[in-house]
Amino acid sequence: MTAYALAIAGYALLMLSNPVRGSLRDGWLCIRKYPAIWKTLAWLGCANALFHAIVRISAGWRGGTQVQWARAGGTMPDSAPVLWSMPANGIDESVKCAWIPAFESLAGLFNIAVTTFPIAVFAAAGFLLNRHRHFTILRASLRRRFGFWHWPMIAGVVICAAAAFLKAAYYLSPPDFPDENWIRRAQIVALLASLWEYLFGLAVQVFLILHAYAWVRGITFERDALEDLSIRRFAAGAKWAAIVIISGLLLIELPQVLANYSSWQWIFPNDPQRSGTRLRAARICIAIVLVAFSSMQAWLALHGETLGRAFIAHRDFLKRNAGSVMWFVLIAAVHFWLMSFGRAVLLAGFGENTALGVTWTVVWPWIAGPVAAWMLASWVCLFKKVGG
Repeated sequence: MTAYALAIAGYALLMLSNPVRGSLRDGWLCIRKYPAIWKTLAWLGCANALFHAIVRISAGWRGGTQVQWARAGGTMPDSAPVLWSMPANGIDESVKCAWIPAFESLAGLFNIAVTTFPIAVFAAAGFLLNRHRHFTILRASLRRRFGFWHWPMIAGVVICAAAAFLKAAYYLSPPDFPDENWIRRAQIVALLASLWEYLFGLAVQVFLILHAYAWVRGITFERDALEDLSIRRFAAGAKWAAIVIISGLLLIELPQVLANYSSWQWIFPNDPQRSGTRLRAARICIAIVLVAFSSMQAWLALHGETLGRAFIAHRDFLKRNAGSVMWFVLIAAVHFWLMSFGRAVLLAGFGENTALGVTWTVVWPWIAGPVAAWMLASWVCLFKKVGG
């Protein structure tokens, strides 16, 4: 109990004495004024968790590992099931596995804060059908910024949007015994679909950032007008998005695809342990870069700067406000680690393949969403307050 009391006291001291507490307070007031910020993140996360829960349950019906109502209470076959049973090393493993998700959540504040599949499939349908003229607005914005080169850019977006439908089909109707060619096709489709999911997530992030910025400036707005502005500002960040996408492709996506081709296995061996280590290192490297360039997205989304000017503005911003940014990063990291640790502990106690464990993964986004929204709104408040 002493350790818990000290932890609570330390958290209270951190929150009450840090120099960015005003921005944290403003961020909380912002998401209370505009609950759409946290509800958007919660719904996206919940839809993703619910989709994977359905896939897991349907796989059990087809003969795979079935979801159990509860885990066995002992090692004997006739042991009574229990709803909660923490493994001997459950806490230690939860501490270890919480670091990378927490760091990626921190980086997501400056990139995309939540996964978007399967909602991205419905967004792809609306985009391809030009619902609310989003396709037209994006094409016009890209043409104004990139001229002739907007044609291959918009074609790439259309291809990736179409791939989102195929990804959903591959998920929901896998063959009982997939052959090597099916696996290769599925990975290519998943790669293209992940690009659409990232682009859609980026547009959502810009939309949420503009929500918070409107609160800071005291601006009233109509939702449709803000959506249109988000798409235009999304086009302004296309070059920065391209840098992030290419980094992810080279370090994460392509190695996983090429590992299935014998001609590439001398570079990317199909070894789960080695590929897992490489994947973790790549995820950490990308997260470090995103945190290091934390204000790039804000400059592009809020001011429509060119990429070169945004780099210069980010450099000057850090020179003037390095202390405030470091404090904010520290506080956000603490919150995301606590959230990741709490999720891992409860999942370890319930069991990943139990009804309670699956239910917990679906409920979890409604806890994590408000925290992520609070940190995102607080970041926008801090950015504007200190000179953004």
